[in-house]
Amino acid sequence: MIDSHAHVFFDVLLGKAGPYGPAVREFAPGQFEVVTGGYSFAIGANDSFAPVMESRVAAIEPAGITTQVLSLSPLWLFHEAPAAVAVPFLREANDLTAEMVGKAPGLLRAFAALPAQDISVAIDELHRNVKRGFVGGYIGSNARVNLDDPELDDLYAVHEQLDVPLLIHSIVPGVDGPPGDSRLNRWLGNVTIGYPIEETLTVTSLILGGVLDRHPKLDVLIPHGGGAFPAIAGRIFDSLRLPGAPISAEQAREGLSRLWFDTHVHSPHTLDLLLEVANVDHLVYGSNFGGWDSSSTSEVANMAELLDANARRLFRMTP
Repeated sequence: MIDSHAHVFFDVLLGKAGPYGPAVREFAPGQFEVVTGGYSFAIGANDSFAPVMESRVAAIEPAGITTQVLSLSPLWLFHEAPAAVAVPFLREANDLTAEMVGKAPGLLRAFAALPAQDISVAIDELHRNVKRGFVGGYIGSNARVNLDDPELDDLYAVHEQLDVPLLIHSIVPGVDGPPGDSRLNRWLGNVTIGYPIEETLTVTSLILGGVLDRHPKLDVLIPHGGGAFPAIAGRIFDSLRLPGAPISAEQAREGLSRLWFDTHVHSPHTLDLLLEVANVDHLVYGSNFGGWDSSSTSEVANMAELLDANARRLFRMTP
């Protein structure tokens, strides 16, 4: 199957985001964490990303993956940092990703990380990378306070014009901006709970905020099955019967059918719910390959043909 969800890190980028790092720090004997701004994430016994990336590439095909679409770690998108920090950092990250893809061009593809704080530069970066084979653009859920902000419309429109999809990934607060809800600081809560919250807000902003109406040809991929949205879709739709609702429930369902989601949801029961609520022709396989929560193609083996065909349409790949 085609894997739509796999993040990359590069040692050469360490320390290149000014006050935000990033850095790798030993927090216990033989145990390391990646530190980005005000956030840290344990990465185990490796103090370098290079061998991790090399071993991952060697493991892709044995895992039953024919093509893997790479994206920079969402911890390193830096949407709230000054453009003077984010622009050169992401440009170099895209160049490093292109080098990685070039070593296994049939196996690897990539999304281009875009500096959303400067839309004109983000558009230039999208053009630059699509021209050299990237599948589309990539921003975080904090590209603006609300993703239906008109400031993003030009960026959305260019994805339509280039006929490429846009990946919007959830973001951990505090990396390069203010900290988030302190209740999520325990038990990996910023990732286990915070990411689904961000993805749910992404879905609602795109649908209720009119982004999909303004951009009828825009394809957006949201990981982790759209977060909690499948579980609360009925509640959202019912609320649209109230006075002052921005759109009708029918329009919201149509908008939901336009969005693309990956199947990286950790539970067959959650996957069943996603299949019931979302458009099954807009589901693709995603693994977070090599991450703490990496999933297996065996979990969706009964959907392999469907997911592969969907991904080929999303990424504009020939059969």
